[in-house]
Amino acid sequence: MGTPARGPILTLTITPVDIEIEDCRVTILEVARLKLWWEQYHASVQVRCGDVLSRVFHLDFKNTEELRQKLVTEVTKLKYMLLLYSKSELKQRGIIL
Repeated sequence: MGTPARGPILTLTITPVDIEIEDCRVTILEVARLKLWWEQYHASVQVRCGDVLSRVFHLDFKNTEELRQKLVTEVTKLKYMLLLYSKSELKQRGIIL
């Protein structure tokens, strides 16, 4: 008998997963692997900054570094909107819950 074939190591992350980015909690609710012409992933995400909770939004990414960059961008955008607009206006626009 030969040695057993070695396949790729399985990396499994059970969602939801909370991570902290720029003093906000980012919850990755679900990740789906898409096989188009290239391999891509689709994540459902929600951000909480203090007492403000964003609506659930979706991000497409190719690898964890691209996901990290997109999450930092989304947190920065939410924090900037909180500086520009009142919470009631952001709720009216459907940006926060």
